[in-house]
Amino acid sequence: MKILLFSCLLMTLSSYSQSASQIKRAMNNYYDDGDYVNASLKAIDYIRVKPKSKDGQEVLSVSFNMALEILNEDILDLKNKSKTFISDNTVNYRRRIIEKYNLLKKLDRKGREVLVIIKKKKVKLNFNRVNVTEELELAQKSLVESINLATEMHYKKGVEFSKNLTRGSQKAAAKEFKKATNYTSGYKDCNVLYETARKNATTRVAILPFDNKSGTTQFGSAGEMISDKLRSEILNNASANEFIEIYTRDRLNSILQEHDLNHNNGIINQSSIAKFGQALGVHLIITGKVMQLTSSHGEKIRDAERRRSVNVAIGTKKYIDSKGKERTKTVYGDVVARMTDFHKTATANIKGSYEVIDIESAQILASSQYGEDYKWENNWTTFLGDKRAA
Repeated sequence: MKILLFSCLLMTLSSYSQSASQIKRAMNNYYDDGDYVNASLKAIDYIRVKPKSKDGQEVLSVSFNMALEILNEDILDLKNKSKTFISDNTVNYRRRIIEKYNLLKKLDRKGREVLVIIKKKKVKLNFNRVNVTEELELAQKSLVESINLATEMHYKKGVEFSKNLTRGSQKAAAKEFKKATNYTSGYKDCNVLYETARKNATTRVAILPFDNKSGTTQFGSAGEMISDKLRSEILNNASANEFIEIYTRDRLNSILQEHDLNHNNGIINQSSIAKFGQALGVHLIITGKVMQLTSSHGEKIRDAERRRSVNVAIGTKKYIDSKGKERTKTVYGDVVARMTDFHKTATANIKGSYEVIDIESAQILASSQYGEDYKWENNWTTFLGDKRAA
């Protein structure tokens, strides 16, 4: 019991010492970097765990009042930048002012607390008192005012952009309405206007099954799998699909059959692209090819054989003890297993190209190549003999 208690005490002291050491290191790093706010906070933390240490008091004696001075200078600078409302920057500046005031309050509270903890001051600790309650209230009112002004500013911009029915202007309008609601939820009719503008700004995209030109068909419809993966990646990206509508494969096939169109029979060319896109009701078409599709399957390779023996309970045995009573005892013996290690690898490679075609202009907006390599590896072990040894 004494040994267990001693071990626990050692572990506790080790953890305590390590924690104090880490706090001291952080405190010194902040101080050396001139970050007097965090240096002060770390010094206070260090004094809490080591109230008799001179190191923490020395850092705090210099950094505390320096931190107050720097914070007050920052607040004055931010106030000058945000005297009148100009843009979103004004809101950000006024938010930062509140953060600075809260840091001042935190330093003041912690500074007064730590003076009580220090029973014997080894350096002069003379902290300037801080009371920013009134200033903080005024800063919070100023922030609310700027948020209201920013909300109305973005609302008006959205209304102005929405008057132009081009997709670009509608997208800009939707973004402005969204910014307004981010500031003030449910502001006026922002939600309705956003949805209307977003719908008008949406680019409808058809991703056609990629043509498999690789000559390899053993893996199924590789072209359809590639286009399905691309479609899935876009649909699962919220920021990418806010203004994009991707046609599902079923919907695409239904429209193609309805208009008796076949994308694999030369329909995607400049002379017919307008008709094709009009039938689909899309703005962009993404089409592509699979040019290379290869794979290799390695043989199963035997790496090593191992023999392992362990001493385990293999049964029981009855015996007569010294008092003549029948007893049962466990019998131990060696069991053996012979183990064999194997591994196997396989690789796959795919290469191709794609094009993004604008329906209105029948022009290729973008084209590029793609490629991916994949390696699979598996390791396993078989055994003969007793599984307890394996």
